[in-house]
Amino acid sequence: MDALFELLSQPTKAPAIVLAAIVHAELAALRPFGTADGVVARSAERLTLVEYGLDPKSLVAVEVGHLELPYAEALRAYLTGTQEGVGQWVQHCASAVTLGVRETTAICEAMQRG
Repeated sequence: MDALFELLSQPTKAPAIVLAAIVHAELAALRPFGTADGVVARSAERLTLVEYGLDPKSLVAVEVGHLELPYAEALRAYLTGTQEGVGQWVQHCASAVTLGVRETTAICEAMQRG
């Protein structure tokens, strides 16, 4: 947890999606909260996207993307610690954000139609 806090407290030029992916994976891997680890990891991902400006209004339903994609497989890839595994996880999270944007857009369009 200390390394994660250190990462987030330092100035960085890393894209928000990369930071959010790392925060999510590290919390999911460390399991510091017991039964709520998955919820906390996904919430922390969302808050990181907000904090670093990718989703300032917290509208993107990232969780939808995680549900539609092979979440467990991507997280296992991250846990290998290899460049390829971490890259696969970051790609998974980027795709989850994309799918979340699609879902949010559909909701907004439906609301406009009444």
